Amino acid sequence: MPDLEKRIASELEHHEDGLKNSLVCDEHQDNRKLIVNALRELRYNIRVASDIEDVYDRLRYERFDVIVLNDNFGGGSSDNNEILEFIQTMPIAERRRIFVALVGNEYKSLDNMMAFAKSVNVVINNNDFANLKAMLKRAITDNDNFYRVFKGVLTELGKS
Repeated sequence: MPDLEKRIASELEHHEDGLKNSLVCDEHQDNRKLIVNALRELRYNIRVASDIEDVYDRLRYERFDVIVLNDNFGGGSSDNNEILEFIQTMPIAERRRIFVALVGNEYKSLDNMMAFAKSVNVVINNNDFANLKAMLKRAITDNDNFYRVFKGVLTELGKS
């Protein structure tokens, strides 16, 4: 079964030179297709993780600009998700470069306080996937605008 899951995940992947990279961590096939389509329309390269070990391997060898994580990925929950905990403990300089969208049934979409509490950039309710592309586009743009000056200063100081 794991080999079948990896094959299905890899079929959704997309790569084009010059695009930023995204990682999709969602075991639900319907969600995965919607997330992949939204990211493809937003012009991202897409990698799809099949399980927790696959996420660790990909994070070790690739740099991602966007990660979309379902809170129950890998048997997790809204209160306990191994990948989310890993992301939360990344060095801040590395973490700041990654936009993290947390998806689940427990959240109100675009709730900034919940996003702050979970140490992610945006939370999205599964029931709002019809608007996923627009929500991701808005949240990513807001994040880019917020950090533009900060990242510019780090670059000038040679610390980026």
